[in-house]
Amino acid sequence: MDRESRKKQVAHCLVDMGETITSWAAKNGLHHKIVSDLIDGKLKGIPGVALETRRRMEKQFGQIFDG
Repeated sequence: MDRESRKKQVAHCLVDMGETITSWAAKNGLHHKIVSDLIDGKLKGIPGVALETRRRMEKQFGQIFDG
C-alpha cells in the first residue's frame, strides 16, 4: 500500500473510533512520532520498537504495510 492510501485508511479508521493519531498511540502505549513516521513511510518497522508498533497498527488498521 502506498503512503497516501495508508494515510487515508488510518484516517478513516481513526475517525470511526473518534481518535487522533496522538490519542490512539497514547491509549496503546506507543510513541506518536513512531506511529506517524510509519504511516509516512519514514520508518520501515523492521527492528525493535518500530516493529512492535507496526504490528499493533496492522492489528488495528489492517494490512497497511507491504511485506
